[in-house]
Amino acid sequence: MNRRIFLGGSVGGLVAGIARAEGATPEEFRNRLVGPICSVPTVYRADQSLDLEGFRRIIETGMASGCKVFTLTAGNNQYARLTYPEIQTLTRALVDGVARRGLVIAATGPWATDQSVDYCRFAERAGADAVQIALPAGPPEKLPDHFRAIAAATARPLVLHGQVPMPQLVQLMELPSIVGYKEEYAPLYTRDVFERFGKRLNIFAGGQKGNFLMYQPYGMRAYYSTFSTFAPDVARRFWNAVRQRKTDSAVSLILKYDVPFFRGTPIGVWSHAYWRATMEAHGLCGRHLRAPDKSLTDEQAAGVRRFQQELGLLRMSDTAS
Repeated sequence: MNRRIFLGGSVGGLVAGIARAEGATPEEFRNRLVGPICSVPTVYRADQSLDLEGFRRIIETGMASGCKVFTLTAGNNQYARLTYPEIQTLTRALVDGVARRGLVIAATGPWATDQSVDYCRFAERAGADAVQIALPAGPPEKLPDHFRAIAAATARPLVLHGQVPMPQLVQLMELPSIVGYKEEYAPLYTRDVFERFGKRLNIFAGGQKGNFLMYQPYGMRAYYSTFSTFAPDVARRFWNAVRQRKTDSAVSLILKYDVPFFRGTPIGVWSHAYWRATMEAHGLCGRHLRAPDKSLTDEQAAGVRRFQQELGLLRMSDTAS
């Protein structure tokens, strides 16, 4: 992406870039973090290079799903398979693809403080609205210093990613820019966080729709929506049922779609390869993964396509891209 494209190719584009860099305050971000979140995964071409066209198609599918929040994350974006410049490229691609139609959450990997600080500054310049911080390796006692350095380096709101021991979480709550927490932990821990910090943090579901419904009584308002990456109708119907407080309808959608999909039918287990093959079946990208990960075979991919047809998410005449 060249400089002219990034700035919009005009004075107007430069002004938009400056406005983009201002961003939302932590309180504004916390209040706007509502509904389905589209975690846009990294997808690849057959030669294992980044498929940015497919990446943008997935963003548009998220838009059609009703998502107002889009995110990177070290897991779904397979940071362990990417170079640092590639992670920066994906960050720019997400900001540019969303184009101010929703919030953008950039994400660090489980990096040392210096790299995390560098990335947060980059993400702020690129126009991300917030940054999700993966916990680094090392003793928990060092976490407050890690987050203090990051908070001092960027004005962007911060989201926690990783199970922070409670003594350190208490310390982190002294930093006003930390306003979000991705939930994917044991219920006892999550309920404890809600009890102590439910008014302080926007705690959103990082797993399946069922987790979101489970924590709604505690005040959860947002959730990762895997179906927003390939089946916008299902994603919209679920969120509409939630907003209309039709819990029975929401549960019915979970049982009809989520349960069989996350069982990994027809290959027996959910995986990144299975997810990519599902998106391929919907014509969004190829199913390719980067070595040493293995993509599904033609036979397995055909089975995934048939399964999507059986769920009613593809017509029998649909073929893979």
